[in-house]
Amino acid sequence: MITIKRFKEIDPITIEEPATNLFKKLGMEIGEIFFLGRGEASAVFKITTNDTIYALKTALYPERTQKILNEAKIRNDFIDKGVQCVPAPRYVDQEFFKNSAVVFDFAEGVHSDYQDEATIKKMASTIADIHNVDYEIIPDGLEQMKKNHQALKKTMNHIETDYPHLMNPSISKAFSLALDEYETIIDENKDLFSFGISGILHGDLGGHFITDSQGKVWLIDWENSEYGDIVEEICTFILYSDIGEDLQKTFFKEYKTHFPPASELNLERIGYFYVCVMPAFNLCWGMDQLDTNLVHKLEPERKLLDVKKSAKNWSKFFSKETALLILEGISELTLKLVNEYNLCL
Repeated sequence: MITIKRFKEIDPITIEEPATNLFKKLGMEIGEIFFLGRGEASAVFKITTNDTIYALKTALYPERTQKILNEAKIRNDFIDKGVQCVPAPRYVDQEFFKNSAVVFDFAEGVHSDYQDEATIKKMASTIADIHNVDYEIIPDGLEQMKKNHQALKKTMNHIETDYPHLMNPSISKAFSLALDEYETIIDENKDLFSFGISGILHGDLGGHFITDSQGKVWLIDWENSEYGDIVEEICTFILYSDIGEDLQKTFFKEYKTHFPPASELNLERIGYFYVCVMPAFNLCWGMDQLDTNLVHKLEPERKLLDVKKSAKNWSKFFSKETALLILEGISELTLKLVNEYNLCL
């Protein structure tokens, strides 16, 4: 008899049949299924067999299937290149799970403590190991930073073009003003950006470090891994996390020790120019996911609250006019969606 531990968001019993069939094919019998958590488009379960524990990830809708399949390949690529912080993929299923599934080694432990100096140093060296796998020095640092402005512009254009039903004049105006303000502060500080570094990224570092009982740090959830701006990855992670100033300095010093190409960059100062637009990126990504959640009925209320939170954070970095406009626009959107979709906030 399989023991099913229930969680209010996704009931593990929903994967009992495909999981049982998958592990039976692999010659194993499941003893327990436990829901670990979910992202915007995938869910992760802890699978206990007679002698081994695994993590199973499955997509929540078809459009996300390729992401988790790619994650298995990405993890294998890093492992093959000597990165030792990655729980390995063991089985890829496209037979029993409707939207496919991947079975990974389970990283047994707890979420890493961001307030512990020794752990911060391990996290820094772990990220450095990842970035050392494949990187490129970009001689024109200003041009590299301007790519972030171009990325924000492209992201905002995507939201306006693909989701016109989520847009209104206040949001559009706030987008335009935010882009102008960001371009201005980059130009005013152009001498700071001496060079850039691109490479293979984890893609979503926040909250994905696990420390096991031996003190080893593991890095999980690789489905957003991509080639991009290394400086952006570490700066947005460390400066956007709840880490004190002293530990931030400890992190950057340790990171530079293990990743020498960054040793000549003032990461603390450069980081601001990435962090200042994170509320804008987060709001756009939130609106993108909000549409998906509305279509697939995947808790759109939760994502709408995330969008509202991102809108509030604009006041930390953008002008008062821009911050007020985005709040006004998101409030109008919220009222519209509550009425149209009968949402309960």
